[in-house]
Amino acid sequence: METFTYTPIGRVKSPFKDRNHAPKFYTESGDVTAQIDILPQYKDALLGIEPGMELLVIFAFHLLHETALQVKKRGTGPVTGVFATRSPRRPNPIGVSVIRVTDVKDTTITFTGVDMLDGTPVLDIKKQA
Repeated sequence: METFTYTPIGRVKSPFKDRNHAPKFYTESGDVTAQIDILPQYKDALLGIEPGMELLVIFAFHLLHETALQVKKRGTGPVTGVFATRSPRRPNPIGVSVIRVTDVKDTTITFTGVDMLDGTPVLDIKKQA
């Protein structure tokens, strides 16, 4: 089996400190804002990111250490295969969220659509289709 190692490009500064208070989905966070602080060596990669853009943020579920092949959908629904859900309890603890950029200054992206916890490692950012 292959093993991959990823190095974070930055971290999220979020008002959500634990998963009991975080939205389960990015559309549930409303106007709550957060920031991604990008490491200085990746500053040039921010060229072209502007307020109003939607971006995919790929991140690591860094505080979760349990996995499951089947979970209750949305935590209370019917048992479903984890690949048919957005559950964080995955074989590889990788998450994806869509954010809407509200500001970009130096190496900080301010955004809405936060469903990530404070300190979440960001692995990559891609333009939303």
